Amino acid sequence: MDARITREETALLLNLASPAKTEVEMLRLEAMRARDAAVGNAIAGAVKAVWRGIGATLSFILAYPERLRVLRHLTQLSDRELADIGLTRGDLPRVFDEDFAIARRKPEGRKPEGRDGMVAQPVVAAR
Repeated sequence: MDARITREETALLLNLASPAKTEVEMLRLEAMRARDAAVGNAIAGAVKAVWRGIGATLSFILAYPERLRVLRHLTQLSDRELADIGLTRGDLPRVFDEDFAIARRKPEGRKPEGRDGMVAQPVVAAR
């Protein structure tokens, strides 16, 4: 006697031909496709985030020599020269902080003038 069950016998035993079973199988396949798409989107987002991080790191490394040159130049200025551009010696370590640059900006309507009548320009650090 053959112990194997044919497809037709399996279909009869499990009643796979019923509309409910077909619908369940369609829903299962749709759920698998949705899960695969979600996993793919998550992986793509992670890869993009890694590349953005690498790009930001490279930008920082490439801009570092220029930032160091500007900082050295600012440290060589006298206290009066620093005051003319709106900085103190204590501000120098934070000159390149984004929050510091935003906080130091004046409203557009007000432009402070120096003794010589020249309009002071805000220091904006390049990133």
